[in-house]
Amino acid sequence: MVVNIDDDFNFLVRKISKSSGIILAGYRDSYLRRRIDLRMKAVGADNYTTYTGLLEKNQTEMKEIINALTVNVTEFMRDKTPFMFFREEILPDIMERKKKSKSNLVRFWSAACSNGEEPYSIGICSKDVLPEDWSISIYATDIDEKCLKHASQGIYSKDQIKNLDSSLIRKYFEPAGEGFKIKSIQKLLIRFQKHDLTSEPPISKHFDAVFCRNVMIYFNENQKIKMLNDFYNSLSDDGYLIIGKSETLPGEIRGLFTPVSAKEKVFKKV
Repeated sequence: MVVNIDDDFNFLVRKISKSSGIILAGYRDSYLRRRIDLRMKAVGADNYTTYTGLLEKNQTEMKEIINALTVNVTEFMRDKTPFMFFREEILPDIMERKKKSKSNLVRFWSAACSNGEEPYSIGICSKDVLPEDWSISIYATDIDEKCLKHASQGIYSKDQIKNLDSSLIRKYFEPAGEGFKIKSIQKLLIRFQKHDLTSEPPISKHFDAVFCRNVMIYFNENQKIKMLNDFYNSLSDDGYLIIGKSETLPGEIRGLFTPVSAKEKVFKKV
């Protein structure tokens, strides 16, 4: 009997897609094979059929392969312009509205925060722009507990902070071995929490802005709609939604948000 390795591989990929809801069809085969082969080697599976059988019996390994396939290179302010827009346009607008309502509390949600660069970037921008006595509350969530643990420690390599101005590095970081550690993490009031955007309800309400960048590319249409409805319900009136530059809002929910910046993919709750 001739075994068709390509058929076994494609069946495995479909299995992972169905179980996770993640659309893997757009990924290069070479990328998928490399990531999957590393996990197979780690667990001692010598072929795709054996590994498929393991995934059917072992939910922990299913989580491991999902994490392996969705790992992104993360850096502070990897895309600088959305954070520049956040500093120069969004934060001043939020500040004006807060002053009118006599509030000095701002609340943000960094959804799918990975290793924590995004919530810390939100915090650094906010501390730089908002009055010193204002309270900044940031909810940072992810489905990957390893990422959340790393994020809560606040330690990063030189490469991960290379996009930050040297003045910000001096102000907000201190040397830690060969890398750098965020200073006074507690002052930013960042709450790291495990959360599944595809199945769980919003973690809280009355956010002034929700960041969910480069996440929708992994989700099917129903998951996107569920997630974006959750963001709508979790935002304050006129709250902001910031998504990835390559992402678009599904037609079904476009009436919930109005574009603020098409270039930076910033929307406001209707």
